[in-house]
Amino acid sequence: MATQIKSFGKSRMTIGSCSEFHNNALDLITQTTPAELHIEALEPAYSQAVGQLAGIVNRQRAYISTAQLADTDKVRDNAVGTISSVVIAYQTTPVEDKRQAAMLLDPQLAAYKGIRKHEYSKETAEIKGMLGVLQAEENQAAVTLLGLDAEVTALAEANAAFEAAFLGKAQEKSTRMDVEDLDSEQVVDQANALYDQIVQTVNAYAIVQPTDELLAFINDLNGIVGIYADIVDGTTSGGSTPDGSDPEPTPEPEPGGGDEDEGGSPL
Repeated sequence: MATQIKSFGKSRMTIGSCSEFHNNALDLITQTTPAELHIEALEPAYSQAVGQLAGIVNRQRAYISTAQLADTDKVRDNAVGTISSVVIAYQTTPVEDKRQAAMLLDPQLAAYKGIRKHEYSKETAEIKGMLGVLQAEENQAAVTLLGLDAEVTALAEANAAFEAAFLGKAQEKSTRMDVEDLDSEQVVDQANALYDQIVQTVNAYAIVQPTDELLAFINDLNGIVGIYADIVDGTTSGGSTPDGSDPEPTPEPEPGGGDEDEGGSPL
């Protein structure tokens, strides 16, 4: 009877196990060479599908820039809050020149009340408008008199840093677009279908034109198939259960309570 590649329940594997199985199969194909296995036409598409599958399994779920955006947004929110609070507070000061400075700025800043609660991009645009008011030549003396020069500078720097982080997130997203657009189920089905075509081809040549290299490939692949078949069936030993969770620890027997002459405290 001709040596053949065995089949198993690939569709029952987790996506992580499926990816590793196909990686191992592709490694064997590369070692033996597609030409020796008569699958030159199938190997490029299979290799691409295996790569896409690995990309899905290992794709990053969070953005590095998300934390940077949150931290920078907090800085600019604090600056906006401080500036607004100072302007409001000085409207009731007994020091007339400071009261006049606050009264000059307050109506111009009224449009920016509550902007800290707005979504990121809207707040960015509004802070630019707020900075336009605070940095206007006719308002410079009032800003300085209220001691807000440092806060205005800090707000401008924080808003610029936020814009840079926002663009950084856009760049992160663009680099992941190819992987994020992939449908996991479709990629798994594609990898499995291409693998099945490879198996059919190799098995056919094992009957009509067997070679030592081809038969060795089949034997090696069957070893891998056997391991993953055990994983699917839940018979592989190890530190985890088939679903990837840790096994339940064996409970320690409680002392006493066994025979009638044994037990806990006689009290």
